[in-house]
Amino acid sequence: MKVVFDINQDQITFRKQFVYHFYVGAIFLIAYIVIGKPIIDLGYPGLVALLVLEICILSPLVIIHLGWKGKQLNRKFSFRNVIAYTEKLSIGQYIKWSLIGFFGCLIIYIPLFPLGLYIKENVFQWLPKWYFDPNFGTDDTGLIANVFLFAIFIDGILAPVLEELFFRGYLLPRMAYLKKWAPIVNGIFFGLYHFWQPHNYLAIMGIGVVLSYIVWRKKNVYLGIFIHCTINIIGALGGYLAATGGQIIPR
Repeated sequence: MKVVFDINQDQITFRKQFVYHFYVGAIFLIAYIVIGKPIIDLGYPGLVALLVLEICILSPLVIIHLGWKGKQLNRKFSFRNVIAYTEKLSIGQYIKWSLIGFFGCLIIYIPLFPLGLYIKENVFQWLPKWYFDPNFGTDDTGLIANVFLFAIFIDGILAPVLEELFFRGYLLPRMAYLKKWAPIVNGIFFGLYHFWQPHNYLAIMGIGVVLSYIVWRKKNVYLGIFIHCTINIIGALGGYLAATGGQIIPR
């Protein structure tokens, strides 16, 4: 007789949730501090360091963690039973909740973007400029445009897919004991995990709560993937179009 996997029997304690939410970001931060300045000194914009780390740090850590969990559950390296919240939705539901999530994120991000710039200049001014500015390191807008072109695929697709699978496909369903607080805590932790963007904490936490709530409400991680990818692709595409026009957008 086939045993049906029950996510409610595979919960993660709050202490472990805290560690799992932050250890990837901590390792990412350390690596960014180590390689960020050297890459900039070579004449490349700081965004190159972030993209390299999304491939070399974020991707393997998330894949290994999820695969390790899959081996515990399935006795082999697999994502089966690891990624929850995969309920089927109609096309209409996908469209409706994707639009709600997308515009909800915009409503949060647009007013908080200038606040983030203010915080960067007045609270975290003691940190080196390269730490925040992905364009820092070169005035070559052609080079910056090419880097943003790569970012469309790396930061626009690869990173958000892995982040959604990890934070909202794996961790969020395993904090069900928090009940209605689960998406709020998960979203806030997701925002705080971005250690390399402390000036944007409020905006990212707000976006994180929106994404977590929608995934939690509809029990569908694919909604989070689609919304997150859309937001990041638009951001990278905006940077690319601005650079091709000779402009640099502050971030």
